[in-house]
Amino acid sequence: MVERFAFKVVTPDMQSLGLRKNPHILTFQPGEWLSLPDDQIVQGRGDWGGIWAAAKIGGANTLVKYMADQYDLKCRLFRAQIGKVLYENSYRVKTDRILLVQELSTTHT
Repeated sequence: MVERFAFKVVTPDMQSLGLRKNPHILTFQPGEWLSLPDDQIVQGRGDWGGIWAAAKIGGANTLVKYMADQYDLKCRLFRAQIGKVLYENSYRVKTDRILLVQELSTTHT
């Protein structure tokens, strides 16, 4: 299996951002895999059924800036290993599991 990496932006208390009115807030622990149960995994571009991350560092930094500008929230940014790709475009990737590997500094302060 080839390791895949993406970039995950989380709140200061390590929770998902809840964008697009997502009521399913996940809590992350660096160095520990977070996996969705099989019955909650859905292939395809729909918002439900996966864990979303930025495909590139630039997209992640844009998200950090957006959260700071719109919500006055200083988010944390991680390089993350991901599991099975359920959907991907040039900006983001949807996966069934994620491991926050390394916290990165952001270009937005």
